[in-house]
Amino acid sequence: MYHDWPEMTFSEKQEIEFHCTNHFFIIRKGIIAMESKAGTVIDYLTVGDLIVTNLLDANIIFFAKTEVRLEKRELSVASVDSCTNMYNRLMLERLDEYKCAAPARLGLCLKRLATKFGTQTENGTQIVPAFTQYDLANYCNLKREYVSLLLRNLVDAGVIRVRPKPWLVLNMDKLDDYILKNGF
Repeated sequence: MYHDWPEMTFSEKQEIEFHCTNHFFIIRKGIIAMESKAGTVIDYLTVGDLIVTNLLDANIIFFAKTEVRLEKRELSVASVDSCTNMYNRLMLERLDEYKCAAPARLGLCLKRLATKFGTQTENGTQIVPAFTQYDLANYCNLKREYVSLLLRNLVDAGVIRVRPKPWLVLNMDKLDDYILKNGF
């Protein structure tokens, strides 16, 4: 039996399934990985982001990266139009990234993580420790071993620090330069 709760909580690494239409969910807590069936991360969603059930594709899977709390809301026509535009823009951005060389793609994904999940410190932008090299590889659609090699290059260039965790983008301008120089 399915219960229609106004709020739902999911534990870490749990698949999130939506059984209703004409609703949207606001993420109130946590990080959700939005993945294709092939395992490629389309995007990471966090507090304040929306999931619109009418726009969900059977080929998109949602996983709780951390503990997640969702709040359910009724969907209006204006909300669907607005979210359709947002999803289409996101998909076009991600498809554009695949035209880039692997180092630039990694740089773009790191920049997106730092911008969306980063905290400014005196040493740079600290990315939440929930992300691993496997997550980054799936986000960039690259092999984890290649991501490790590219991360070492970024460390040697003074762009990021990966040890000790959490990752730290030392200089966003250097990261932008790296992206431009490496195939964007």
